[in-house]
Amino acid sequence: MLPKKELTISRFIPGNERRKFKDIIKFLAMVIDLAEGYKFQNNYRVALSGVQLASEISLSVDSIRNVFYGGLLHDVGEVGLLEENENKINQYIHDIKPNQHTIFGSRIVSLIPTLDGVTKIIRWHHECWDGSGFPDGLKGEQIPIEAAIVSLFDAFYVIKTITDKKDDLISYLEKMKGTRFNPEIIEKFLKLYKNEELWTPENFDEVKWTAIGMDAFEIAKLQDVKGDYVEIALNVIAQVIDAKHKYTHGHSRRVMALASLIADRMGLDKNYRTLIEQGALLHDSGKVGISRSILDKESSLNDEEYQIIKKHPVISCVLIENFTTLKEVAPLAKYHHERYDGKGYPNSLVKDDIPLGARIIAVADAYDAMTSDRAYRKALPDNYARHEIRRYTGKMFDPQVVDAFLDIPEHEIKLAFDIITNQPISSISSILSSLKKN
Repeated sequence: MLPKKELTISRFIPGNERRKFKDIIKFLAMVIDLAEGYKFQNNYRVALSGVQLASEISLSVDSIRNVFYGGLLHDVGEVGLLEENENKINQYIHDIKPNQHTIFGSRIVSLIPTLDGVTKIIRWHHECWDGSGFPDGLKGEQIPIEAAIVSLFDAFYVIKTITDKKDDLISYLEKMKGTRFNPEIIEKFLKLYKNEELWTPENFDEVKWTAIGMDAFEIAKLQDVKGDYVEIALNVIAQVIDAKHKYTHGHSRRVMALASLIADRMGLDKNYRTLIEQGALLHDSGKVGISRSILDKESSLNDEEYQIIKKHPVISCVLIENFTTLKEVAPLAKYHHERYDGKGYPNSLVKDDIPLGARIIAVADAYDAMTSDRAYRKALPDNYARHEIRRYTGKMFDPQVVDAFLDIPEHEIKLAFDIITNQPISSISSILSSLKKN
């Protein structure tokens, strides 16, 4: 189901010269679909119909581009929050205000070069014309027209899941004109809606899309971008993990720190250590597709829930494989729950068939899981975790990796965890260099 999104992204963001930029956008689009459980999938529709209206009212190419990415990514901040809202339809039918997902979303998108104009659209796509919206209580013309367009189509496609009757949809928008929505935008949209079919992935006018000139503008926008796209991608994924689950983000960073220490003790070369660090940071990224009711469950998982949890390494792999520059990292995430004796998952690999990096991440993952607070128990002490890892040497864990891990004193691990936890993830490389210095 997920790979189909590649066709959609490639269709609207063509060109290999923008491969790395497209990788990040594709990752975020997949994450939104996973987080929303494929219930709504309105992000492409919001983006394309938004572009159609923005073009109809003669906005600049820069503004149209902002509408496109704002529409495509407007729900990215809901990755960790959707289940608390439970039913997105309530936002529009009963005027229930969800939490601050617009702020989370704008923070994530702010990490991506050339999307600075999009961050405000995402932050403000739940502002209302009458000032009753959030997060900043903007009113009237204070709300950028691009944000107003995304807001309109976000509501339109959610309500469309309830009724597909044109008269009902028009009636809803008319009722919200001048309160929730910009009245001028509503008028222009209704004129368009009555006379033309809206652009969606299924009903898309490629000739008109090309005529907008956004593709040529995109090349000009991206050609001078400076920066390390690997670091940008890692930062984006880390922010998404943070948004999903408080436990997971601290865990991933600590596993990265300990995996780095183990790799260093084993004398692995710098390039492979870097892959291990990246794999450790991303190993649980697939949990964005797992319900928080399962992740946070205080009692034991039933068989069905456990089977769902077991899918997360494969989802991690699929997400990471979006990034051309991170493809070598994907197997380390996919196989971090394999066991040395062949009784792990997802592929029941044995001993050296499991990538060394995955074997290292497995030990680091197990140690942090035991020594951290979980929903169902308090953190266990260092000596208990060491005992358990030693006990399962040759069964769950590679003996060489265990020997290297046991050689690391507790105080060194604690120092590494303090550094990795307390330093914001604004630069992955700076965290790792701080770790090495200490």
